[in-house]
Amino acid sequence: MSGLSGSGKSTTAGRLARLSGAIRLRSDAIRKHLAGVALHEKGGDEIYTLAMSAQTYSRLIGLGTQLASRGYRVILDAKFDREAKRQEALAAAQSQNIPLIFLHCTAPTDVLKARVIARSGDIADATAAILAKQSMEPFADNAAVTVIDTTLADDEIQQQLARVFEGD
Repeated sequence: MSGLSGSGKSTTAGRLARLSGAIRLRSDAIRKHLAGVALHEKGGDEIYTLAMSAQTYSRLIGLGTQLASRGYRVILDAKFDREAKRQEALAAAQSQNIPLIFLHCTAPTDVLKARVIARSGDIADATAAILAKQSMEPFADNAAVTVIDTTLADDEIQQQLARVFEGD
């Protein structure tokens, strides 16, 4: 998965996991676990440093690769907003001959902001101020990416998700 905060990636990842029987690994949960922060406790700035992000993605990708290499379907639920992190995931998958596609969740900026503001009971810590600082680096030309507009009707999103694991 990829997308900015509020883009619907965790909701979409959850739907896809239920639909396909895949294991969903959330970067939010891994980050908090690594930092020793309870899941529903708000994390401070110290868990959102570049070093902690690197550690979080490394663990996320490592766990995902380990599970996928054992035959499990895996969803990595994280922003993957930086091309370097996407390339890291791709290299790990290729080293184990694991197919990898990115589902990139999108929505207009006003929708992203409204979703982040309305969020409650979720482990994600993003606020409207954090969202305002986020940006997505473009995907490489050769990237296997499917864009999902999460403002579409549920049945349209469901149809897109039903095709994700076709042929594996």
